Amino acid sequence: MNADAEQTALDELVARVRAVQTSNSCVDMRRAKLLFRIGQHGERRQMWATALAISPESEEEAQRIARMLSRLQRKLGKPAARVPAARAAERSMLTLPRPLAPQAVEYVVRDHLTCETAPVHYVENALINSLFGLLCWEPVFAALPGAFFHPFQRGPADLHAPDFHTRRAAQFAALDNGAYRETILRHLREKDGVQSPFVFWGLLTPELVATALDCLPAAHLKLWFERLLRDVRGNRSGLPDLIRLWPAERRYELIEVKGPGDRLQDNQIRWLAYCVQHGMPVRVLDVRWADEAQGHALENLAIDISAPGAFAAERTA
Repeated sequence: MNADAEQTALDELVARVRAVQTSNSCVDMRRAKLLFRIGQHGERRQMWATALAISPESEEEAQRIARMLSRLQRKLGKPAARVPAARAAERSMLTLPRPLAPQAVEYVVRDHLTCETAPVHYVENALINSLFGLLCWEPVFAALPGAFFHPFQRGPADLHAPDFHTRRAAQFAALDNGAYRETILRHLREKDGVQSPFVFWGLLTPELVATALDCLPAAHLKLWFERLLRDVRGNRSGLPDLIRLWPAERRYELIEVKGPGDRLQDNQIRWLAYCVQHGMPVRVLDVRWADEAQGHALENLAIDISAPGAFAAERTA
């Protein structure tokens, strides 16, 4: 069999394996193992497109593979495959006075931006996870076989299992009825203080939740929750630090804060790309301290003054 025929046969096999519909977790695991073996065969035969299409089990893994593949191709002297870059989030610089007492840069930015008509809250991963946990309380704590073994569990044992969502598909689907606000507020009252793997009780207040529900479109909530469900372990973190709410205008903005010398982490890059892809208002704010900015300006001035011919040019002017 020539290479083209083998490639076609593998692609057809992959399509047939993926087309099998099942709600049986054992069958899903066997399918995953079979696809993994097909991917390994593609690697051995240098059928990179097939291997890459099968291998990544998550966005995190796909991100790492793309980065490694580019480096390996450069090391081998081969041209790196051009991957279309996702549209980047808006990024800007903010210069602030250095706080007198040590303080997290996120709090400094929050206090600088907040105002009566547009309060800013430091929420990071807490708010969106909590809204998801309050909405989906019944599906998360559904009494399914193998999920709970004693009454003191903080969450189901299969929370990070690949079939966590599919096992509860009917319960999750029942939530898509337009009554999300009432469900969230009801659970906020009735479940107050009860442990959940998603809900951050220490951050939540009735006022914050009510204002957030006024400002966050239902379509955006649904998109965030769908991404959480695709990979609970990988997508529960990396959300922007701050949220700015305009209650009178019923709109919001997510802000990722980066202090001097700080860089975006991989999970943050993935969340930012997802938000930009779906038209959500999000930006990255790089912070520098005013004294450092002034010091850099003086250094640059000193370099300009010490440049050869600087004074001669001034005298002959």
